[in-house]
Amino acid sequence: MNKYFTLTFLLVFVAFVLLGFSSGNTLNVAKPTLGGLENRQIQSQHLPLNASIKSLKSPTGVGMQSFDSVPPFSCPAKMIVQNDTTICKGDTVTLTAIKPVHVDSEPPGVWVLLIGSSGIDQANFNIKPYGYDKANQYLYSIINQHIIRYDLKNNIKTEIPASNWPGWPGNYTEFTYDYTNNRLILWRAGTDNVYAVSASGGAWAQIGNGAFDNTSYNASSYWNPITNSPGFYGGYGGFTVKNWIFENNLSWIQKRPNLSDCNPPKGGNLMGTSADGKTLFLFSGQGSCDGNELSGTCSLGSPWATANGMFCWLRDLYALDLNTYTFTNILPTNNSSIQYEGVLSYDYDKNRFYLFGGFQPSGDYPLNQYLVNTNKTFRFNWGVDTGFTEFVGTGAIPPPAPMNTSNGYSYYDPIAKRVIWARIDGIWAYYPDSSLVKPPKPTLVWSTGDTTTTIKVVPSQTTTYTVTYTDSPYVCKGQVTIKVDALKSQLAAVTTVCNDTTKVLNAGTGFSSYLWSTGDTTNSITVDTNGIYKVTITDSICKVTDSTKVQFSTSPKPFTIQASSDTVCPGGKDTLTIVSPQTGVTYNWYMVGNNTLLFTGTTYVTPAINTNANYVVLANTNPPICAATNATISIKVATALSTPVVTADTVTANSILFSWQPVPGATSYLISLDNGTTFQLPAAGPTALEELVTGLGPNQTINFQVKALGNLPCQESAPGSVSATTLNPIGDAIFIPNSFTPNGDGNNDVFYVYGNTIKTMKLSIYNQWGQLLYISNAQSQGWDGTYNGTKMPVGVYYYTFEATLQNDSKVKKSGSITLIR
Repeated sequence: MNKYFTLTFLLVFVAFVLLGFSSGNTLNVAKPTLGGLENRQIQSQHLPLNASIKSLKSPTGVGMQSFDSVPPFSCPAKMIVQNDTTICKGDTVTLTAIKPVHVDSEPPGVWVLLIGSSGIDQANFNIKPYGYDKANQYLYSIINQHIIRYDLKNNIKTEIPASNWPGWPGNYTEFTYDYTNNRLILWRAGTDNVYAVSASGGAWAQIGNGAFDNTSYNASSYWNPITNSPGFYGGYGGFTVKNWIFENNLSWIQKRPNLSDCNPPKGGNLMGTSADGKTLFLFSGQGSCDGNELSGTCSLGSPWATANGMFCWLRDLYALDLNTYTFTNILPTNNSSIQYEGVLSYDYDKNRFYLFGGFQPSGDYPLNQYLVNTNKTFRFNWGVDTGFTEFVGTGAIPPPAPMNTSNGYSYYDPIAKRVIWARIDGIWAYYPDSSLVKPPKPTLVWSTGDTTTTIKVVPSQTTTYTVTYTDSPYVCKGQVTIKVDALKSQLAAVTTVCNDTTKVLNAGTGFSSYLWSTGDTTNSITVDTNGIYKVTITDSICKVTDSTKVQFSTSPKPFTIQASSDTVCPGGKDTLTIVSPQTGVTYNWYMVGNNTLLFTGTTYVTPAINTNANYVVLANTNPPICAATNATISIKVATALSTPVVTADTVTANSILFSWQPVPGATSYLISLDNGTTFQLPAAGPTALEELVTGLGPNQTINFQVKALGNLPCQESAPGSVSATTLNPIGDAIFIPNSFTPNGDGNNDVFYVYGNTIKTMKLSIYNQWGQLLYISNAQSQGWDGTYNGTKMPVGVYYYTFEATLQNDSKVKKSGSITLIR
């Protein structure tokens, strides 16, 4: 922009404002807000503003016409024509609103380009969030041993002469403007040596000691007017970001340690300040609770991938108190209203934040190398709004910053009541209280939702109606109360009579007159039949007719419930029936202790029952006038009977007598002689309590079992068992005969080995020449006196015998045997 044009424009602008010149459209320079004025009790205030008209031109020469706000107005003393009144229920009331005079609405704001890209020293452009001199409207840039000053009052660029620059290595780029002493404070990074020079130029001089610091790169530098010290917050180094605070007063002093309490998270950037500079604002940025870039994860909601790992996109807003170095949260972490990582400024005159431009980082590092900036703008009225909301200004709207370039910084200019957005491609000013378009039309809304000037209402009860007239930002309200004379008798809608023959109906006292449908004119009557009875009552204002429906009834008779079975197996169903149900009575079935209706009727088939169930039936007339008569029934779930206790009472060499104790609930028993493979009824009958097992051999073991049976299959018990062995009178003795007579007479025809405890055996028969004639490995198999089917001659033969007894002892015998025919 031509600096001479700008100066002329500003002089004309001031003159127009001072002279109050106006001939048409005006520039909206300020708008105090009025709202919520009641039309009867509150007298509206009239706050005059000087109105003016200006023809603005952008630096490109394009003309812009803008509209100022007109003076605020006083709301009418009455916003509704009608007064408070009383009506009868059902009456219609007409309400008419009185409109105030029209006022303009709040404009969307106007953008003006102050310095274009050609006016920016892009090779030496390095601005900082607190490098703005608001008193003189100067913005400073320091880099490459150059101080560039952008005069945003006259929109010109000037290089400030400076000498004695701090030496290398490294570029001294961290700085802040010291508005207390009108100087610039510069250091390399972190807690390095600190230098100062007058804002008008001169020689740099060291004012604070420090040392090389590689832990706090890109920290947020600032000036503290309380301690008269430069300082910085945060920084990056060693793959971590910080939330510590240092200030230099001759030397660096840590004012706040690097805490991991996440209040605030480590990281973020300071932007914006209060009017006195004692409160700064910490906005968004990348970071996390522990500040560790190498963790690889983000636990705060929005990941921001880096070349070395992962941070979080903080998306939060804090206030930093430079008195106490404590943070107060304004918007929580990962706040959804912060849609872009842009530049923040704070308009402390109107207590509102602005967020301009920015990008949206992601958890994909390659993608983050090509993020596109936006030119969207957002604002947040602190203490009123819950977060940032988008708005669209008018005029020379800044384009998105070029890809892979910084969105710069934003500053509030309290002199011009504007917000500066400075970037490498230009510097713009946003005038929030101006507009290039006419404001929207005013609105009128009733509490009923109607938007017409006149409405008709039929209130059923006493109601206050309000009307709201909005001519943004001004609001006028009025109200009127319509009292409804809800004349009503004491009659209930329904009158029930149980087990009685008459009923007194009372309309209530205090009314002017009564007229019943029966012709009676007293306040009460006595009735004895079902029917609808009406009464008309009057007072000094209204008349109304009420009615009641009278119903006589008697209680249901007592009843009982019969079950198909009072006991069922688990999962079984049962059929429950009302015994001798009464005509005209409704029977409702419930579980005891549960109000959920199961069934209505006289016969109920239950669902599967797995636990003991208690049912209750409520009997009532229809409609249910008298108290219900009830009956209950319990259905038990059968369980298995107790296991019988079995004993072996009498044991002989060839029999065993088993017995068992009776099992409660048992109707019969089954026994098994083969260890449960098969079961049978006891020999003495199904209810016998003992069983005699005969025909046994000595030392024979019987595994005996008994099961108890009930009425239901699921009641069958587990088997009770006992094992018993017959007696063995001869013990382990083995008898081998010395002769046998295989003559076919059935007596002593086979040569056997006798013994009661033989487990395994081998019997071998030889002739006198030692020839093996027969071998037996079973005690039940003996020699019949033949060899290969031929009868052997009478004579003496020899045997050998080997056996293992049941106690695992070994027996060997040999001898002779005489074959006799």
